[in-house]
Amino acid sequence: MAAGTLASRITGVLRDIALVAAIGTGIFSDTYSVANSIPNIIYILIAGGAINSVFIPALIRHMEDDVDDGKQFTDQLLTLVGLILIVIVVVTVIAGGLIIHLYATSLWTPEEFNIATMFARWCLPQILFYGLYTLASQILNSRNSFALPMYAPIANNIVVVITALIFISVMSGVPDAQTVTTAQINLLGIGTTLGVIAQALILIPALRKVGYNYKPNFKFRNVGNSKIGNLAKWTIGFVLVNQITFLLVSNLTTLANVLVSANQNVVAVGFTSYQKAQLMMMLPHSIITVSVITALLPRLSRQAHEKDDAAFGGELSASLRLVTALMIPSAIFLLVSGPWLGALLYGYGASTFAQGAALGAIASMFALGLPAFSLFYVLLRSYYAQENTKTPFFINLGFNGLHIAIGFSLFAILPQQFAVAGLALGYSISYVITCAFTWFRVGKRVPALQNNGHLRLLIRVSVAALLAGTVSYLLVRLTIVNQSAISAPRLGLAITSFAASFTVLYLLLAKLFRISEVSAVLALVRRK
Repeated sequence: MAAGTLASRITGVLRDIALVAAIGTGIFSDTYSVANSIPNIIYILIAGGAINSVFIPALIRHMEDDVDDGKQFTDQLLTLVGLILIVIVVVTVIAGGLIIHLYATSLWTPEEFNIATMFARWCLPQILFYGLYTLASQILNSRNSFALPMYAPIANNIVVVITALIFISVMSGVPDAQTVTTAQINLLGIGTTLGVIAQALILIPALRKVGYNYKPNFKFRNVGNSKIGNLAKWTIGFVLVNQITFLLVSNLTTLANVLVSANQNVVAVGFTSYQKAQLMMMLPHSIITVSVITALLPRLSRQAHEKDDAAFGGELSASLRLVTALMIPSAIFLLVSGPWLGALLYGYGASTFAQGAALGAIASMFALGLPAFSLFYVLLRSYYAQENTKTPFFINLGFNGLHIAIGFSLFAILPQQFAVAGLALGYSISYVITCAFTWFRVGKRVPALQNNGHLRLLIRVSVAALLAGTVSYLLVRLTIVNQSAISAPRLGLAITSFAASFTVLYLLLAKLFRISEVSAVLALVRRK
């Protein structure tokens, strides 16, 4: 799973590199990025969160309790969700212009709003295919087939990379509302949606391989869906709160780009830069934590169903320890190398080295909250495995309140060029506070989390990662990054040298500090 996720995320980085090279990080790029985010937002808001959080526990329950191993239940739920998603696509395509006005600053010109609306109408059909992909993945996971859903996004990424390269070949200069043509807008919109379609349809053969053949079933009554609906309402509330905050973030970051565009001395950063920086932070989380949880959640669901509290606590504790040992060094690596990585990856084509470095600096602010984000993600799954979606809603409500209060305050008080980075820093601080609170709450019902072993591990890993990061940074800073003007090859050498020295030093310190989780991962990698 980690290998599939790694391959998907690497091609995802290539996709983002190609897109930033094609559209830059200015206002035009925000029109595309906002429009392309809306299908995911609407899908998660209306259906995705509920599907992700309650579908697997329900599938496990029906597979174990029903005489047909949950086949009828799965057919009925697929049919119902598919119909709902089709209706959502039709409604949102009609209302595309109104939706764009919700998520973008009012300072955009009419031409910029028109371009964003065109992008949105091409991208909104993605909602249906996001749903198909998620449902197919969950069915495969419930049948202990985990690998292909991790590889499927590669198809999406390849299609979008090809689309971006074609756009670059037909576009001269940095695109904006005055120079881009309708045909070029259509090219980007169609290519982006084709990628999501490919990602969904590639899973159909895998479903047949595990013995599941979908048959439409329109009998939605008396199949236990009332329980699913009761669970889902809290998850829908959870994502609704998230999307209200995202709407505010989207408005602020698109505003930031408009404001800095009038100042030639300030690097343009806005929604696109914020989004790509957050994706940089998500890369290690996706490879490590999501892989752990994808395998863990079905096991936790079974243990919760069987009321095996000891096994439940042991699985959860071991997962938290593994995530701690791997995500803290990942965060330190991104914190230090963020501006270098940003400049190297996103400093080409319609973008510049300075814009790439500014994007990477935002990623460094996100990195400060990466361990807390991943640990919180694991802790929430312990609630979902027990089919408790109410408590996560209220915890998430607190997180979003903190994010709005802290992040938006930093956005307002920091200088213009650091305002978007301030939002990212507020996000990180809010997750640290929320994770600590959630650990305390989960620990009350899972005794395995109450011992001091977790705190000792956290301290040992943090000290090892900080020591390794500091020494490696000083070595690279003194020997490679020691001049104001730096080329792409020198940046690549700096990042490679930092990564190599940091990894070696962390592994040595992990062995010295007896961090057994790191040794276990190394043994697994050697076996593979």
